[in-house]
Amino acid sequence: MDVIDPKVLEMARKTYGENCELVRRTEWSYSFKCGPKSYCSISRFLAEKGFEVSATEIRRRWPSMNQTERVDFASNFHRKETWTPNDTEILETIMQDGDDRIWSCCSLAMLRHPDRSRAVEFLMERIRQTDSERPPLNYMQALGLAGDRRAVAVIRPYYDKLRKTTESEDLMNVPDDVFRGSIPYHAFLAIAGDLFRIEGSSEYDQTVRKYFDHPNEQVRWWAEHALGVEGPTTAKRNAEYREKNRQADRPSESP
Repeated sequence: MDVIDPKVLEMARKTYGENCELVRRTEWSYSFKCGPKSYCSISRFLAEKGFEVSATEIRRRWPSMNQTERVDFASNFHRKETWTPNDTEILETIMQDGDDRIWSCCSLAMLRHPDRSRAVEFLMERIRQTDSERPPLNYMQALGLAGDRRAVAVIRPYYDKLRKTTESEDLMNVPDDVFRGSIPYHAFLAIAGDLFRIEGSSEYDQTVRKYFDHPNEQVRWWAEHALGVEGPTTAKRNAEYREKNRQADRPSESP
């Protein structure tokens, strides 16, 4: 197993739980197993103070990097706490030579570009050009955080389409599997939340709040998360998470 700085492991355990153990280290990230089915990843740019890479090096290496290497880099480099002109140059390299898999995994990095208008236009164009049947939620999330009203034109059609599908719940009832079932709760609520951040309209606020009382807990959590509200479901889960961490922190009793 890879050697890891104790401070990095401490960061993982403080963030994701005391059971975290390193399973892999790449050039740009650490991956941990934190439970039987729980995994997490931490960027080296965030975990290691002073960890940097020059734009000149990335421009030289980028053409020969494969898809996996590009995704690993793009999804991690922008997580550093500071942002410099060097980082903007790196971002430009990614924006000029990439694809949806790469751009989607670092869509929030676009908001760190000093030319916000250019970043918004780039994200909007990605939505216009998408050929996936699934809504490009990462791009929409970034646009929602940008708060630029120009983005409504490319996001609203997804909202209108998904709203019709979610309304079918009245006839079809709640599916057993809300993650992969016939009703796209997560996508619809996330998009409504993005539009609310942009426009602040009561239409989206009221639409999402209707799901605060949904019979399925996961749907209620998605709704609260979409508006950034710590409602009853989110408060319950946060309390459970804190209690789980407290129990993990307790020393085991000797037999």
